[in-house]
Amino acid sequence: MSDLELSAIEARVLAVMVEKSITTPQYYPMTANAVMVAANQKNARHPLMSLTEGEVGNALTQLEEQRLVARDSFSGRVQKWRQQLMHQMMLKTPTQAVMVALMLRGALTVAEIRAHADALNGPEDAAGVEAALQDLADRARPLVQLLPRAPGQSASRWAHTLCGTPSADDIAPASAASARAVQAMASADAVAQSTALAARVEQLEKRMAELERQLGIEPSADA
Repeated sequence: MSDLELSAIEARVLAVMVEKSITTPQYYPMTANAVMVAANQKNARHPLMSLTEGEVGNALTQLEEQRLVARDSFSGRVQKWRQQLMHQMMLKTPTQAVMVALMLRGALTVAEIRAHADALNGPEDAAGVEAALQDLADRARPLVQLLPRAPGQSASRWAHTLCGTPSADDIAPASAASARAVQAMASADAVAQSTALAARVEQLEKRMAELERQLGIEPSADA
């Protein structure tokens, strides 16, 4: 799919289908109306959209032609749809999560990608995010691009290229919710590192005590 290019609506439709297949599998496959509601959410979306069911239906038809979605053969009276992003683009689960986070939220820093991709089974750490981004960027048809750091930005941002060359408009304004998500992820990392360090110290103390016992050394008063 080296010549793949989607409209903004098609990218949004595809991304929300992947998102909902993971976060609310009980409501998947999805009807066009359900896709529309998800695409028009006012949170976790940039840019905000107000799509009609007709626009979503047209997008689904276009995506079907590119084999990125398919009609669910077990649908009842109302047609339902499945997404095929991972299969068609040969993505691993963490890499798909990174891609979808960018498709839903616009250009993001590595820390933001990690925080927002977490619910989509994304990479476990920043190194995993960077590896996924490198995989996407190194393809014959690059799927992501690193944007130049703008004045006042603390870190560079990445954007997907499915809708063409990214621009400054793809950068979502910083939100309190996004900042909290990044901070929560950083706090969780700190707790995990502290716990691992404590376990390591305890292990070393036990080994030292065993060594002293074998050598017949009396335990020190501080032990």
